[in-house]
Amino acid sequence: MTDADPADHVAGCSITPRLVEQIIGLAEVPLGDWAVSEAAMRGLGWCEVGDDLPWEDTFVTAEGHLAHLGDSLALSFAHFYSVDDEVWGEDLWGALPGWSSQANAGREVFDAYIDAAVAAFTRRLGPPEQDITVEGGTLAMGYGDWRHAAWRCGENLLVVGPRHEGISYFQFEEAVVYIGSISAAAPLPVLHDFVS
Repeated sequence: MTDADPADHVAGCSITPRLVEQIIGLAEVPLGDWAVSEAAMRGLGWCEVGDDLPWEDTFVTAEGHLAHLGDSLALSFAHFYSVDDEVWGEDLWGALPGWSSQANAGREVFDAYIDAAVAAFTRRLGPPEQDITVEGGTLAMGYGDWRHAAWRCGENLLVVGPRHEGISYFQFEEAVVYIGSISAAAPLPVLHDFVS
């Protein structure tokens, strides 16, 4: 591969029915309390990432998803990125345990992971309170439409959708299941901003 021909990749770690149940259970936890959140994730068998990966405050599910914890939870399940010799020289995501990657994959493959995750949560929670598609994407990957679906779970909002991926300095995209607090009486935020 040369600098002139980077290959688009989509890597994914699918959302299973078991993971859907675990995430819905976590949506009932006060995520702003680190000790409570950490205990809940450990109780699910999730463990913290080792020193070989460049993330702090991150847990790994039994299937291999990465769950970033702070005042909210963002569980990564798909990535859309390029592999070339200049910007991103290795297939980091495809090499993770539980993940698989497809070279020369387009946005439709990435979007299919999001659609499948929305369908999995819809089967369990019913139709989302909001399911919107907006113009999104990145300059590096080409502009495309971003789908976000949201469900209220008590005092939290569960959102499935894409966002800019931080490790690449926001050049690429990742699909996440995001849980953040929201008052039961509050209107839904702009979902793109909510997961950013």
